[in-house]
Amino acid sequence: MTPDLRAVRGLTAASLGVAVVVAGLMPLVLAVDAPVDARSIALVVATVLCLVLACAAIPGTVGVAAGDAPSRTLVTTVVLTVVLACATWGVALVPPFAGWGWAFLVAYAGGAAACVVHGRRRLAVLLGTCAVIGVGGVVSTAASRAAPAAEQVEGVLGTAIVVGVVALFVVMPLSIVWVLQVVVRLDDARRLADELAVARERLRFATDLHDLQGHHLHVIALKSELAERLLPDRPADAARELADIREAARTAIEDTRAVVHGYRTVTVDAEVRNAAAVLGSAGIRTSTHVDAPGLPADVGGVLAVAVREAATNVLRHSAAQEATIVLVQDQGGGYRLTVTNDRPDPAGEPGTGLVGLRERLAALRGTVETHRDDDAFTLVVTVPPQPVGRPVRRTAGAS
Repeated sequence: MTPDLRAVRGLTAASLGVAVVVAGLMPLVLAVDAPVDARSIALVVATVLCLVLACAAIPGTVGVAAGDAPSRTLVTTVVLTVVLACATWGVALVPPFAGWGWAFLVAYAGGAAACVVHGRRRLAVLLGTCAVIGVGGVVSTAASRAAPAAEQVEGVLGTAIVVGVVALFVVMPLSIVWVLQVVVRLDDARRLADELAVARERLRFATDLHDLQGHHLHVIALKSELAERLLPDRPADAARELADIREAARTAIEDTRAVVHGYRTVTVDAEVRNAAAVLGSAGIRTSTHVDAPGLPADVGGVLAVAVREAATNVLRHSAAQEATIVLVQDQGGGYRLTVTNDRPDPAGEPGTGLVGLRERLAALRGTVETHRDDDAFTLVVTVPPQPVGRPVRRTAGAS
C-alpha cells in the first residue's frame, strides 16, 4: 500500500467517524428542551448504542471501499446498526412526534449499509431509508398536530432545514467512501501501467533481439561457409571473410548492448546499404533506390527493420541471384517499401520476423503484404500518412 493510499484510507475513516458523531449528537441537541421521561431516556440509550455499533463498522466499511470483500462481522454489525437505528426512529415516531432530529442515525445507518452492497441493492437501501424516514415522519407529524412537543424546531422553515440535512446524511457515507474508491482505482491503474510498461519493454527487447541477432547470425553463418570454401585455394580472400565475420560479431555485441539500454536507433539509408552489402557478399546482385524525403524518424525506424528482415529472409528462404530494394513516397504522402528477389524457396514459410514486423507497423496503421510467383518473391510494406498533430521527429533525407 502506497503512503498516499494509506493516508486517504485514514482520512476516510476519520470522516466517517465525524459523520457518526454528528448524526448521534444532532438529535440530542435538537431535543435539549424536551421533557425527561421514559421515552427520552430510551431514545438516548438507543442512540448511544447505535453510535458504538456505527463506529465499530467504520474499519470494515473502509476496507470494502478499498476493494476488500465484506466480512460476516461487518455485515452483522451494519445490520444491527440499521435495526437499532430504525427502532430508535420508531420510538420517536410514537405520538407525540419526538422530532425529525432522531432520523439522523437512521439516515447515516442506511447510507453506511449502502456502502457495503452494490448495484440494485444499493439503490434499494437508499430508497428504503428515505421512505422509512419520510413516510414515518409525515404520518407521525400529521397524527401529532395537537401535541406541542411534536415539533422540536419552531416553524416550517426550521423543519425543512432539518429534513434537508437528514436527506444529506443518507448519501454522506457514500460520498465519503467514493473518494477512497477513486483513489484505489487510480492506484490500480498506476500499478497496471507499470506492469504494462515492463511488458512493453520485454516485448521491445525480444523483438529487437530477434531482428538483430537473426540478421547478424545469418551473416556470420554465410561468411563462415564462404571462408571455408575459399581457405584451401584463396587464403587471402578467406582471411578477408574472417575479418568480416569478426566485424559482424563485434557489431552484434554492440547492437545487443544498445538494445538492452534502449539506445539503438536505425535508419533506412544505413540498413539499405548494409542489406545490399550482405546480399552482395552472398553473390546476389542487388539494386537499391531510396527516395523518401521528410521521412519521420519513427516510420523510418520501422522501415529499417523491414529492410533488415527482408534481407534476412532472402538469405534464408531463397537461392536468389538478383534482388531489388525500393523505398519511395507515394502520391498520397505515405511510404512504400518493396523488396523483390528471384528463385524463392517453394517450401519456405514466413518466420516470426514478419509477425513482429506486422506488430510494429500496427502502431502506424501500416500493412505487410507478400506475393509469391514461380520465379519471384515480393515483400511490400506500406505506411499511410500519419495524422496531423501526431508528435513525430523528422530526420534529414530518408534516414
